[in-house]
Amino acid sequence: MWLAAANLRTVVFGLQPVLPDIRSDLRLSFGATGALTALALGVIGLGSIPGAFAGWLLGARRTVAIMSAGIGAAALARLLRPEVIWLFAGTMLVTLFVALAQPSASVLLRRWFPERLERASAVYSNGLLMGGTVAAVTTPFIASATGWRGSFVVWGLLAIVIAVVWAGATPGEDARVARPSVLAALGSPRTWQVTALFTFQNLAYFGAAAWLPFLLAGRSPAYVAWVFTCLNLLPVFPLLVLPALRWSYATSPAFYVLQGVLTVLGAAGLALGLRDVAWLLAFMIGLGCAATFVGAMTLPPLVARTEAEASSITAVVFAAGYLLALSTPLAAGWLLDGTGSVTAAFWPSVAAGALMAALGLLVPRAIAIRSARSAA
Repeated sequence: MWLAAANLRTVVFGLQPVLPDIRSDLRLSFGATGALTALALGVIGLGSIPGAFAGWLLGARRTVAIMSAGIGAAALARLLRPEVIWLFAGTMLVTLFVALAQPSASVLLRRWFPERLERASAVYSNGLLMGGTVAAVTTPFIASATGWRGSFVVWGLLAIVIAVVWAGATPGEDARVARPSVLAALGSPRTWQVTALFTFQNLAYFGAAAWLPFLLAGRSPAYVAWVFTCLNLLPVFPLLVLPALRWSYATSPAFYVLQGVLTVLGAAGLALGLRDVAWLLAFMIGLGCAATFVGAMTLPPLVARTEAEASSITAVVFAAGYLLALSTPLAAGWLLDGTGSVTAAFWPSVAAGALMAALGLLVPRAIAIRSARSAA
């Protein structure tokens, strides 16, 4: 499950570090270059609900296997000619296969680890985080040795290898998932409670990450790299202890409130222009958002009463969470244009962090009360 999760992020996050080289080599405009990132977020959002039906039609395990192989094939297809067309088409296909696989992964967590669901979900979520982080950190080194096209080959072949390992190493039986009921999930308060948590951590993270390079303009490349390491890589390590804990962190208000407070403090420091400690502030934002991400990823299979409901809730959470994630970078850009100050771009992340804390206080309690009523 950890390898499958990492595979859902490596190809996607391996694109960002080589975007300047791609833009220069293929003579893309800045608008077209930025559209690649927007395309990835949009397709993951739009493809999540169809992903629930893919698991119903193909079986959850088979869906993850096929989509994992598809990620690798689509990553390699980006090298076909004409390169510009296949760059966009391949990126769209990569993110579509990611979106189609994610609801089935939620079903398998519930099916394979019914007595250790929180611990297994923490391992799976760690795979998602580490896959993106490792790709973002190592791609510049791969590209310096092989070029940006070589980095596409490395991540594409790795995805195919993971698909083969998955097909050979996971339990062979693949019972069909009941038909998803997305409409019922859309009408469930539990779905929107989880979606709100997932969405606001996305808003806080993407809002801050998009404008950090502008805040750090003029600083040394080494310092900028250190800040982004603190934002993306270092927060993953404290979260490695979650699978070993017997604490029900995913349903703990204190867990989410702490992460919301960390995010608010980090984003507020950046909004106040504290560039000299940007590395510490970035770490606070990264840890707060990553921990909330892990908790939000654990909740769908935990609160669902059936496998089909777990798949449907996961689909809605990803669809809404990623589509709405586009709003904070846009809102921050409007603030920057209106004020002329780059620090103003971080206030939307402060607001998102505050809402994370408020929802973290309310959502786990609401889920616990509703679960107790259902059990009664």
